[in-house]
Amino acid sequence: MGQGAFIGIDARIWQAVIAGGVVAAGWLVNGWRMRRDARRLRNERLRDAHKALFAEIRDICAIYWLDGRAEEHAADLIARMEREPEFVPFIPREVHGLIYQSMMGQIDVLPRQTIDWIVAFYTLIRSIEALADDMRGERFPTLEPERRLAVYGEYIEMRRRAFGYGQRVLKLIDVYSRDGADAAQAMVSSLSTPDAGRSGPERPDGD
Repeated sequence: MGQGAFIGIDARIWQAVIAGGVVAAGWLVNGWRMRRDARRLRNERLRDAHKALFAEIRDICAIYWLDGRAEEHAADLIARMEREPEFVPFIPREVHGLIYQSMMGQIDVLPRQTIDWIVAFYTLIRSIEALADDMRGERFPTLEPERRLAVYGEYIEMRRRAFGYGQRVLKLIDVYSRDGADAAQAMVSSLSTPDAGRSGPERPDGD
C-alpha cells in the first residue's frame, strides 16, 4: 500500500474524529439548552404558584382579621355565651383554599423554604373547616354550655393560629421572591417549626 493510501486513511480518520466532535458538541449544547429551558420553565411555574398562593392566603387572612375586629367580635360572642348559657353563635361555613387544592398535583414545584409553612397553613385551614362543619351540625347546640363554650374557644384559637401562619407564609414568599432562596432559608431558620408555635397573631402590616 502506497503512502498516498495511508494519507487517505489518515484524512478519513481525522474527518471522522472532527465529525464525532461536532456531534458531541451538538449534544452538549442541546443538553445545556434543554436544562436551561427546564430551569426557566420551573422558575416560571414557581413564580406563578407563589403569586397565586400569596393572593389566596392574603385573602384568607383578611377574612380572619376582619379589619382588626376579629378578636373583639370573638370576645363579644364569648361574653354573651357566658351570660346566656342557651345562646348558640352562628358559625359560617368555611370554604377556603381552592387555588391550593387545584395545585396539589404540582405541589412539588414549591421550594423547601416555603412548602412546609404553606402546607401547615392549609392543613390548619382544613381542620378549621371541619370544626366549623361540626359546629353547624345538630349536635353542637345540644352540648352543655361549658362544653359548647370550650369548642367555640378552640375554634377561635385555631383561626388566630391560622392567621399567624398565614402572615409568616406571606413574608416567606415575599422574601423568597425578592431576595432569593438563601434569604428565605435564613428567615425559616429564625422561625419555630409550623407545628410548634402558638404565638399570637401578627398584624397584616407586620407591626
